[in-house]
Amino acid sequence: MILHRLVSSACRNAPFRAGFLLMAASAVPVAAFFPPVEPGIPNRPAILLETNFYVFTSALELTEPDLDLTLDARGYTTPATVYLYWEDRATQARTWYNQGTNSFGSEEIDVFGSAGAAQAIDLTGLGSRFGASSNTFRLFGSGGALGGLPASVPRATGLYQFVLEIRDAVGDKVIARGNAMYSHLDAVIHKVGNITSNETWTANNAYYLNGPTFIDGGATLTIEPGTFVFGGNVNQGVLVVKPGSKIMAAGTARMPIVMTSEFDVGEREPGDWGGLVISGNAPCNVCPREGEGDSGLFGGSNAAESSGRLSYVRVEFAGIRFTDQNELNGIALQGVGSGTQIDHVQVHHNADDGIEFFGGTVDAKYVLITDSQDDSIDWTFGWRGRMQHAVVLQRFDDHDKGIEADNASSNNNLEPRSHPTIYNLTISMWRDSGDPGILLRRGTAITLRNAIVMNAKDYAVDIDGAVTESLVGNLLTIDNSIFFNNRDGFANVDLKATNILASNPLIPNSRSRVQPDLAPLPGSPARSGGAIPAAVASSSGDGFFDAVTHIGGVSPEDPWVDDGWTTFSDN
Repeated sequence: MILHRLVSSACRNAPFRAGFLLMAASAVPVAAFFPPVEPGIPNRPAILLETNFYVFTSALELTEPDLDLTLDARGYTTPATVYLYWEDRATQARTWYNQGTNSFGSEEIDVFGSAGAAQAIDLTGLGSRFGASSNTFRLFGSGGALGGLPASVPRATGLYQFVLEIRDAVGDKVIARGNAMYSHLDAVIHKVGNITSNETWTANNAYYLNGPTFIDGGATLTIEPGTFVFGGNVNQGVLVVKPGSKIMAAGTARMPIVMTSEFDVGEREPGDWGGLVISGNAPCNVCPREGEGDSGLFGGSNAAESSGRLSYVRVEFAGIRFTDQNELNGIALQGVGSGTQIDHVQVHHNADDGIEFFGGTVDAKYVLITDSQDDSIDWTFGWRGRMQHAVVLQRFDDHDKGIEADNASSNNNLEPRSHPTIYNLTISMWRDSGDPGILLRRGTAITLRNAIVMNAKDYAVDIDGAVTESLVGNLLTIDNSIFFNNRDGFANVDLKATNILASNPLIPNSRSRVQPDLAPLPGSPARSGGAIPAAVASSSGDGFFDAVTHIGGVSPEDPWVDDGWTTFSDN
């Protein structure tokens, strides 16, 4: 058994191991994360950079990371330069790696050249430049092409990352970028049971859910930017916010809050732990009722209630299945009110649905769901919120619908009726499985505009049931969208829409197993056909909807899914 790890290597069900404590993390900077990547490149290289763990602690003899690189050149044959740097995410201090000296220094320099003479190379042979046999190899660490991590890289408590950039031949323009965030910690603190008074989880520690953990009694859990939360496997760790309580999890692009599996990178699987459940007192049409995973009752009459905030939060490898009828989503929003702020959230490799809305009025913006084994976005029981800038990626064949939407199975016309308003959505599926991109059933309504649905092995939109079909053109409207390469076409009924295109949206690379590229290329019909009418953009009076001129969840000017806080790792 190797003892230099956070979990025992004897089996995947071994308990998470740690304990201890100390000081707070530095203040969060407000400067921009990265300079922009050059837009509109058809064959942009794809980069996956990973450390062997997310967190390191000297007490467990996990003192320094291994660093692994996967580069898919994707036919990019233009000579390019390579830059690798280490960054302190709190201070933004950077040091740059140079192979000639095998060290990191303060001078911005490419890996193979010098500050005054960057050396352009053929990316298809990058691995061989490091002495590796392919473009997937270990850079630093045990068995690394460059040996152990140079001593100049700090090991003190802090929030760090490595960044690899592919630039043009002279080193001016960034063509592609990948980063690997990690932290050096003081402690891993175990949590389980009820938390009934205000509590703050700090980024210098990680938190291990050693079973169901409830925020209850009106308490507020505040989670600092950059904090890691690990879900226990054996005792089915899950974090539940009960009605009347709050979670304030406001991360940043440099310092996302990550809720993940307790197992090592490379050994994680969907369903390793429970996920995040937030319950509130907002209206739903079959409430009060028991929540997912026996999480307690939810639902009431307070449509404007706040259950807190999720910003730059990632939930990975979650979704414990207790039974076929009792499964946990990555994020379950149960009777959550419109006073709750949700933006920049990713659910990755969940065993059940990615994010599900059970009634309520909560809005969500900048939502990324990747590789859920069931549906990616789901709603039922009268959800009436709004969503903008959403992306669903299915890169494997073990998944279900991009969206599965219900009102109520007991009475399809039950009020309040599910009726979200969604603008700017991209759904890219794995066409080898036979599911529609969007399934609307059991009386749900929807207002959907500026959507791209592609690669479904069924209809782009499936309208199921007489009640749901009767809403088409009235409470159920879909328009100003692109449906491309879906085996059975647009829809199984007449959508009564006038602006649905079958054109190729020219999304460069939505199904990459390394790093998808989702901003539409020059010449794409998605670049100019998606203007939100000013009346819609401002109708709520709260500025929720951004006025845009593109179709789909990612604009050419703001490729937010590549802003450093997301992940596309298989395991």
